[in-house]
Amino acid sequence: MYRLRILVVEDLHDSADSMALLLDIWGCTPTVAYGGEKAIEIAPTLCPDVVILDLELPDISGFEVARQLRESPTTASSLLVAITGHGQAAVVQRCKDAGIDLHFLKPVDPEEIKKVLESRSQYLLACTG
Repeated sequence: MYRLRILVVEDLHDSADSMALLLDIWGCTPTVAYGGEKAIEIAPTLCPDVVILDLELPDISGFEVARQLRESPTTASSLLVAITGHGQAAVVQRCKDAGIDLHFLKPVDPEEIKKVLESRSQYLLACTG
């Protein structure tokens, strides 16, 4: 299995740390950013395969984080996954407009995230031969 590099962007430390622990158990390499500015700062050197992104951050919105990640050559092809408490059609559309690939409503079933990660891992394995 391809060991995914995952950037977790979440301002709630307990949530971020719990997600990182789960990702580590699943065989991924997680890195946590507790805010959007930090995520944008570290993402270019991290080159994450997947970014798990909260939309409501204290410094800049997850939508803006996604837009900036899409503009960077090192993160333009990262899989962007929003996990948020907002499921309205307008929010889902804003996610698409910002370049976010998937939208999950909190509380998300961890197995759903695991399926997405397994699929991404298989895709990247196939691409790298």
